[in-house]
Amino acid sequence: MPRFFINHTSPSEICVDHIGVEFSSLEAAYLDTCEAALAIAFEKLHERQDPTRDAFEIIDEKQNLLMQVPFSEVLRPAAMTTKQANTLAFENCRRQIARSERLKDDIRAELTRTRGIFDAIRANLSPLRPV
Repeated sequence: MPRFFINHTSPSEICVDHIGVEFSSLEAAYLDTCEAALAIAFEKLHERQDPTRDAFEIIDEKQNLLMQVPFSEVLRPAAMTTKQANTLAFENCRRQIARSERLKDDIRAELTRTRGIFDAIRANLSPLRPV
């Protein structure tokens, strides 16, 4: 059975699933994800938090994004107007752009840290070079 990884994204954090779960199909993973979204949404509502900006990402074993499941779609499954669908799509794009910016910042910080380590290694090795 294929293994799927279900990442939970919210405006303040991204929880990455490193273990994954085996499902018989993408549809089975989607249905289970919808149930989990409802459960988490109810918990957030109980804590007076807005769950409509959260989402799940279903990712395959090759780290390909297969599907994004916004909590807002699970909480409001009725047909949306075109304006609502466009607003939701815009919000999803904004969320993805913000996530990309955070990831770029993380990569830049890691690159800076790695350059510092290499500079320290070069400094330690320079006295050992033959003249």
